[in-house]
Amino acid sequence: FVQYLAALAIVAGINGYGAGYEALPVKLKWPNDIYALDPTQPVKENAYVKIAGILVNSSYAGGDYTLVVGIGMNVNNPSPSVSLSQLAEKAGLPHFTLEKLLASILTHFEEIYKRFCRTGFDKRLENQYYDSWLHTDQIVTLETEGGARARIKGITTDWGLLVAEEVNIDGKGTGKRFELMSDSN
Repeated sequence: FVQYLAALAIVAGINGYGAGYEALPVKLKWPNDIYALDPTQPVKENAYVKIAGILVNSSYAGGDYTLVVGIGMNVNNPSPSVSLSQLAEKAGLPHFTLEKLLASILTHFEEIYKRFCRTGFDKRLENQYYDSWLHTDQIVTLETEGGARARIKGITTDWGLLVAEEVNIDGKGTGKRFELMSDSN
């Protein structure tokens, strides 16, 4: 769940950067990416592009777990993707500064992590996650399930697996449910 908490903190940190930034179109892409609405495309296209990724490495030694959260984020470079500063500029807002953005993300991470330690991935965190993610009711093809078509429904609150329900050719549910791990793609 640490990668999910980091993703929540990134979105909250961007949207909480200052007045006006709360409207910037940034979303979570399960399991560990942040996407933004491409400011170079017409709004009606609804084209989201990757602006950040999260990797969590863990180790266990001497009875302690150590987690290292790595975050790569395009704040100022206009290529190869788009940057947060391009989003801000399109919204008529000042460009992001690295120091202030980092402070905003870390402040939100601390708050989210403390909450998670107290209450787990509770309904409030779950709702916050879904408010920020791209996948609600998206139809996908599950290659590992023989090409089954499925509708994304959410993530499990115990292990953070992706929940999908099989759909028929008409898009109606068949009743079959999948809990999926990331295939890193």
